[in-house]
Amino acid sequence: MIRIAAMLLLIALAACSPSRAIAVAATDVADRAAEIHRLANEIGTISTEPEVCAMAADIAIQATAINHAAGSIHNALPGVVDSVPFWAVLIKYGLVLGVVLAVVVLVWQTGLGIALRAFFGLIPKRVRAEAELAAATIDPAHKESAREWVSARRIADPLFDKAYRQQQKGTVDDDRR
Repeated sequence: MIRIAAMLLLIALAACSPSRAIAVAATDVADRAAEIHRLANEIGTISTEPEVCAMAADIAIQATAINHAAGSIHNALPGVVDSVPFWAVLIKYGLVLGVVLAVVVLVWQTGLGIALRAFFGLIPKRVRAEAELAAATIDPAHKESAREWVSARRIADPLFDKAYRQQQKGTVDDDRR
């Protein structure tokens, strides 16, 4: 039910503009008036009855007037400005925002967000400092030891600290994840 309502809403928002609808209708009226004019002239030439010929001439005159009225609609149409209700604009922006948020959540939840951050070099200071300490621990030219790295890691990450303490006590359950 919600899907149907959403589809109807999208169709309503994507519908043609009122000025376009006016232009299409005016063109249709002009085409029909031209056809009526043609048929009235044909009836006038075929018929031998004077009343029918007079009526056909009147119909042709009226069809010409309708055609001129449709032409004046086309002439006035460039001055028509479509107005969109405020609620339609709000719905449109709301839908766009919802799609953008859904894409962001999807990208982040699939792990692509972390990959994109790494690709663009958006590495947090905490991770950068930890990497620097790890590199210094491995480099023999620096005095940092593995103990300092573990200490910094425990301070930076509470989950790592909890796991480390459990490992020290020997109470780690390997089946639990």
